[in-house]
Amino acid sequence: MTYNISGRKQNLTLQRCNCTPYLKRDIDIPANCTIISEKTFQNRSMIQSVSFPYGLKQIGSNAFSGCSRLKHLLLPESLCQIGKEAFSDCTTLSSIYIPQYISTISKGMLRNAHKLSETLFSNKSRLLKIQADAFSECSALREISFPDSVQEIGNGSFYKCKNLSEVHFPENLKVISNQAFYSCGLTSLELPDSLEILDESAFFKCNNLITVTLPPNVRYIGKWVFHGCNRLQYLEIRHDPEYIGEWIINRAATIRCYKGSKADRYCQESGFKVEYL
Repeated sequence: MTYNISGRKQNLTLQRCNCTPYLKRDIDIPANCTIISEKTFQNRSMIQSVSFPYGLKQIGSNAFSGCSRLKHLLLPESLCQIGKEAFSDCTTLSSIYIPQYISTISKGMLRNAHKLSETLFSNKSRLLKIQADAFSECSALREISFPDSVQEIGNGSFYKCKNLSEVHFPENLKVISNQAFYSCGLTSLELPDSLEILDESAFFKCNNLITVTLPPNVRYIGKWVFHGCNRLQYLEIRHDPEYIGEWIINRAATIRCYKGSKADRYCQESGFKVEYL
């Protein structure tokens, strides 16, 4: 073990080249470890659990990707940064706790965690953004409650989470990006008044939706946003958005709006059925 001049253990950075002494079924990361570098434990299929020390600051990209027998993750409150795809393809991972200082769920962080059923966030969470593909194809995920600090849900964040039926959206959310909830199992939507942008195909093929009401501050409705939602009967738009894209619903659905509104003109021009509020 290396010590500094004061006799204290020096901070340890775990890397692919020095992780061998810690490789086993149940990993106990050393107390002086502050960084786990990219790809350090990638594709180590023997790993079933990891005990992280308080003091760990950073987990690098793909650090645990492909650890196919890893089941649970309790990340320490000291953690500030998680790299892209850090836990992707952890196909038996069933639960994860995200600590308070994580401001971004990185790109593809939990992609293909097919058995992930529980995602918990610190009640002091400072999370601002869910990046692209973060939970893509987490097919066992049924419910998620975001911290109210979250402002953006990125492209394909929950792509093909087919059993995701209940989402508690944060009260400060501003953007739901392209294909964010593509082909999810959502049965209803309670979108927050803070929402401004519903981007292209955000809820494409969410076939369990019946009725959706858009909040009054949505200024951009991207094309195909509710297209392919085969059971959708009504989309209610009670205000005049700045932009409404093509084919936002299927022909079988009806848009409810005010007569003479921008949504009414959109229906007349596009040939969609309309009911007046």
